[in-house]
Amino acid sequence: MWEEFKKWRYAGTEITTVERRELLEELFVLGTDNQLPFYKRMAFLLIVSTIIACCGLMADSAAVVIGAMLVAPMMRPVMISSAAITLGWTKHLYQALILTFLMALAAVGIASVFALISPEVVTIPDQVLARTTPTYYDLVIALAAGSGGAFTMTHKESNAIPGVAMAVALLPPLASTGILLVFDQNDLALKAFILFFTNFSAMVLAATLTFLYLGISPSKTRERSAKFIRNFTLGFFLLVFGISVPLYFYSTEVWYDATYQANQSDELQAWLKENELLIDNVQIDDERRIVFLKLLGPNPPLTVETLHTELALNQLATTGEEVKPFSIEVLWTQTGRFSWPPELSLQSERTLEQDYSADLQAQTWYWIGTQYTDGDWLRPEQRQSYFISAKGENSVDLTTHCTRGSGSYELNQEKVTASFDIGVDDTCATAKIDNRFITDLNQVINIKLEGENMSLRLDSDVGVMHFISVKPK
Repeated sequence: MWEEFKKWRYAGTEITTVERRELLEELFVLGTDNQLPFYKRMAFLLIVSTIIACCGLMADSAAVVIGAMLVAPMMRPVMISSAAITLGWTKHLYQALILTFLMALAAVGIASVFALISPEVVTIPDQVLARTTPTYYDLVIALAAGSGGAFTMTHKESNAIPGVAMAVALLPPLASTGILLVFDQNDLALKAFILFFTNFSAMVLAATLTFLYLGISPSKTRERSAKFIRNFTLGFFLLVFGISVPLYFYSTEVWYDATYQANQSDELQAWLKENELLIDNVQIDDERRIVFLKLLGPNPPLTVETLHTELALNQLATTGEEVKPFSIEVLWTQTGRFSWPPELSLQSERTLEQDYSADLQAQTWYWIGTQYTDGDWLRPEQRQSYFISAKGENSVDLTTHCTRGSGSYELNQEKVTASFDIGVDDTCATAKIDNRFITDLNQVINIKLEGENMSLRLDSDVGVMHFISVKPK
């Protein structure tokens, strides 16, 4: 097989000696006198492009970042490395790899200095964070771009070079690494550097295979340097393959993250639609079995218990196994939508909620707890000792562990207010809980009834009181 490789030549028009010489003169710096001016040009372009990239990243401007990718001289050492492997030029290969390492180190350093002297940024820009999630697609793009770069250089397709430079991000990940190090985000900085390393390795491999296919190395060179070409080609192949395996599984986690799983849950989506809520972010803590939901909507999510029950029932129906205990924590941000003029508004007229008066008066409602917007709960020690019972249209009886009394309420669709002027004996063991229970009832502004569950929202959205019509044991 390897003997066939030694004799393998480009299937199409073979590259002539003149074309091969022109390509090598364009890629390699031949002659000692030409090396110093070359390194000066590379250093200048690297400094300028890194500064442009940092400006684009810090300003969160994709257009500026693309401009930096066009100016950056990072494509040159990639193509030099690939051509040196193809030609069996050991010295030039090592020089290209060392040059790449020094350029990468310099880019990270320049970016760090730029971030240090830049105005303080409160949050990490999205353009920086975008370079911290290398995926399997980045690897595929780098392979295709490396092959395309080798082809365009061999066939003098200069118009395609900018497209190749923009397709693969070599400089922006390095600049992001330096910026993230200043932000003390070492884990994210490592991921950004992995993106650069992935792109570089994949491009070198793809460009090497393309150069071999196009025949830039004569058959005599392949015979003389066959072992060198084979070893380094195989080495980069194994390197890229080694990167691709964990990258694929990491990509799966990125693509099918908690937000994706939330979007696939029929129970959650139905609950969101019913409560007019949108998902802003989802996180799942598998170890503590907690689902964190960051939601947006005009009204607070008062029926999280319903969602918890539906998710538990769905898991039971799907797996047939007993559901392990889990919890749901919600962070809700209120939103509003307005338009003008009213006659041109595309929104339908407001639909009033059903009249809850009949359901409210037909039951005795036992207090099971109040959750406040800071996440804390207040629960009665004995649920059966705290309940309210509506009598008539405006009268309501109240019972706590320490006292009993009556008050009044007004109910208009989903809007409700209550008034209780009841004192609690301070010597009672549960006096603090009783007083808070009565105080919260005097702050109620909204009612929500669903079957045996009732939720009362407090003024200024400070919390929600939960009741149940079934007497607790």
